[in-house]
Amino acid sequence: MKIRFLALMLLFSFGSLLYAEDSLINIQQLQKSLQAKEKQLAEKEKALNEKEKRLKTLEADLNAKQKELEEIRNTIQKLYNDLKVVDDENIDKLVKTLSNTKPKSAAAIIEKMDDNQAVKVLKKMDSKKSGAIMTALGKSNPEKAAKISEQLISSQR
Repeated sequence: MKIRFLALMLLFSFGSLLYAEDSLINIQQLQKSLQAKEKQLAEKEKALNEKEKRLKTLEADLNAKQKELEEIRNTIQKLYNDLKVVDDENIDKLVKTLSNTKPKSAAAIIEKMDDNQAVKVLKKMDSKKSGAIMTALGKSNPEKAAKISEQLISSQR
């Protein structure tokens, strides 16, 4: 009976050692798995940091381009305004010239002009003078007179 008891004790002790060894192996496997995960996370973090750095560079480039485009837009707007002033001055001079010209001669000049420019000139002119010019234009080129009249009406809306 003592031998059986000793055999059981020996078996129990050996089983505990086997269980402890299995546990140690599991802990080592978990540790290796954790180390692999840490390495993966570190690589992902590095990649994310690089992407963030590239994004910041791209954002700075976009901001610089936006500023450059805004400067170009402002320059174009200034040039447009300058051209508009010059155009308005030229139209004013033409209005004065045509106002002092006989209606038939002024109509001949208006007939050769671009419709939009003709409308601008006639709008700035005294209504009696522009009416006389449109009458003369209607006699020489009724289609052109009709187009200009339509544009004059639509521009007043």
